Amino acid sequence: MKVSVLHMEIRTSLDANLKAAKTALLKAAKQNPALIALPEYFTVPNCMADFTNAAKISQETCTKTLDFLQETSKLIGNIYLLGGTVLQEDKGKYYNTSTLWKNGSLLAKYKKINPIQAEINAGVARGDQPLTVDTELGKIGLLVCADSFDPVLVKKVAQLGAEIISLPVAAMGSHPIVKGHPLTEGIARDYGVFVLKVGNVCSNMRGGRSAIIAPWGILGEVTDAPEDSVLTAELDMERLREYRKALSKV
Repeated sequence: MKVSVLHMEIRTSLDANLKAAKTALLKAAKQNPALIALPEYFTVPNCMADFTNAAKISQETCTKTLDFLQETSKLIGNIYLLGGTVLQEDKGKYYNTSTLWKNGSLLAKYKKINPIQAEINAGVARGDQPLTVDTELGKIGLLVCADSFDPVLVKKVAQLGAEIISLPVAAMGSHPIVKGHPLTEGIARDYGVFVLKVGNVCSNMRGGRSAIIAPWGILGEVTDAPEDSVLTAELDMERLREYRKALSKV
């Protein structure tokens, strides 16, 4: 099963980000993957440099981003679309929300449980519901960026049966420099899951380099080139399930 992640250069305007995302999505779709994934906050301009007011950011980006995801999902048809994240209002609170689409229909959405301090300061609320989604591809668990640092949450998502973990990321300037993918490789290995880590050019050196990771190693990762790129890899679900069987006997 083929999957693609879109490593993006974040632009200075919402419309420019949407245009770049559409170009990358249509390029990826030509490879006929079963699933395409976008990064965290992929439409928020300037790599979150002015991330101080959740309500304002949501008002400026949410509706257009969700409309884009619905319309583009229709265009790519039967390909699942993991829509990165969008800052969405719900009952007066603002959540960093990850979405899953197919054929223009919203199948699921997940609210980030562990927003970072900069998000909290801006008014982003904490979600409280771990989520996995049954699909014909396998069971997909949804996490967002700093959620991966929460071992209790990661274990819960694994216990809910996740075989593929979606992990859109957008490491900010306060994030330390990280080499490789030590955290996500550990998650993949310890729980027998594929991890689709989807970041942006701004966060390359801070742990945000996009990669597709299996329990037995990195299937692919992007370079440090400051440009949009499509990363595609084959997920061997049969091998994964054999790995999980062996893991359960340890």
